[in-house]
Amino acid sequence: MIPPRVSDQTVIFTYFWQVLRLGLLLVGLTFGSPGISWSQHPPCNVDERFFIDSSLSYYQDFLNRIYPIEQRGRLQSRTTMFLPVVVHVVYRDGFKPVSRAQVLQQLDVLNADFSGRGENISKVPVLFRSLVNDTGIRFCLADQDPEGAPSDGITYTVTDVPDIALQTGPGGRLAIHYDQLGGKSGWDPARYINIWIGEYGTLLGSATFPGMASKEEEIGVIVDIRYFGALGDAAHSGFFSRGHTLTHEMGHFFGLRHIWGEGLSPSCDDSDDIDDTPNAAGPYFGCPSGEQMTCGSADMYHNFMDFTDDRCLAFFTPLQSQRMRTVLGVYYPDLEREGSCHVPASSFNQWYESLIWSFDAESSRYVIYHPDALSGRKEVRVFSMDGKLVHHGTWHELQPSYLLDMEFLPFGVYAVSLKHEGVIRVRKIVGYLKR
Repeated sequence: MIPPRVSDQTVIFTYFWQVLRLGLLLVGLTFGSPGISWSQHPPCNVDERFFIDSSLSYYQDFLNRIYPIEQRGRLQSRTTMFLPVVVHVVYRDGFKPVSRAQVLQQLDVLNADFSGRGENISKVPVLFRSLVNDTGIRFCLADQDPEGAPSDGITYTVTDVPDIALQTGPGGRLAIHYDQLGGKSGWDPARYINIWIGEYGTLLGSATFPGMASKEEEIGVIVDIRYFGALGDAAHSGFFSRGHTLTHEMGHFFGLRHIWGEGLSPSCDDSDDIDDTPNAAGPYFGCPSGEQMTCGSADMYHNFMDFTDDRCLAFFTPLQSQRMRTVLGVYYPDLEREGSCHVPASSFNQWYESLIWSFDAESSRYVIYHPDALSGRKEVRVFSMDGKLVHHGTWHELQPSYLLDMEFLPFGVYAVSLKHEGVIRVRKIVGYLKR
């Protein structure tokens, strides 16, 4: 949403109000109350890489390609679009290789976020609940490589380059994107979304903005290995250990700006150019509560395009969804694959017998997963040996994995019950102490 021109008096008043509010917020932060803090280091460097400013010609070119389609409403279809992704894990000795279970769990978080049913939906204030939206976009691990050979959609590369996502080679090439620079060369970006996982210094992630990548080989998303999903090294990432960094960066990949606009300086004169996201003066950090206001309206700090913690990020709006689907049609027209992500399983018993139970010692979490999809929801319950119910959840139909968090349970044996259409199967597992 582009804000109207304001008078000099309004600018002066806004400036002094923001200075006063910043001081009050910093006092609050001192006593543990999170909110806007422009002194913090940005966890995402999309603005630094591409300097997405409304006044610049290349960003205006982007809007000029997008706006006419949005205004004509050509992309009103709500059919679900399935997109193939390939995950390139580039790691040094000392970092645990990202497991298949970790990749599947991360994609489940991404798909839940993009479908409007993520873990934090219940935290969205009543004021914004009507804007929680299913984007209609889903992500599948690629089942074929560029040559047509079968693939599980994951590549592994051992490197000796520290912070490889920050390193550059000849011509300013980012090392993580190239075999010859110690990274991994991506697959055809017209047919796959490339996601690179590697060390990224103090940054959580980044993504190329539509049409602005200087090199085709670098089109895609980068996430630091410590913030990818909720297992392995990501289990120790504190406020960013639930997998929503990838959701934020995928928003950039599909043309979304940060919800307040560009940069970190407090200002109400910038915008994300989306009409149903209220203008904010800057990013939020931590996980605030209650109504927060900076530019005359309540701020949407639960939006995935803010900088709040993973325990706070919750949703995209309808017009953010429209922007992403429009960008997909204009900039990535050949990405969509035919059919859904998974082959349907024939029966619950057959599906259950082939389940894979993966334990992650770093987080004391189990990930249960299956390559095939089983129609309908599965009810998951965990009981201690004395019959006490310690976990109850739902395993959704299009969710290939289920995260079973045993972190806060005492060491011991537990019974996991899976119920589907009246049929129940039970398996015993061991709950270990977290490392």
